[in-house]
Amino acid sequence: MTYKGIVKGKLVELEGDVTLPEGTRVNVIPEETATVNIPEPSLTLKAWLQEARQIRSQLPKTGDSVEILRQLREERANR
Repeated sequence: MTYKGIVKGKLVELEGDVTLPEGTRVNVIPEETATVNIPEPSLTLKAWLQEARQIRSQLPKTGDSVEILRQLREERANR
């Protein structure tokens, strides 16, 4: 029969209403615990925002985009 429990110090506290006779020999096989490796962020929020603003400043502004589309339409219409 298999029982589950939690180690507390040098004792294993069994889950549920399990009682084993005093002196019962047992085998304990620890369950593997999942380890989650969370990488350290390479940038702080402030640095990330500065980088995002710098990239955004290099993109065409909305007004510029509208102007470019207007010019393209005019070129097509004149063909």
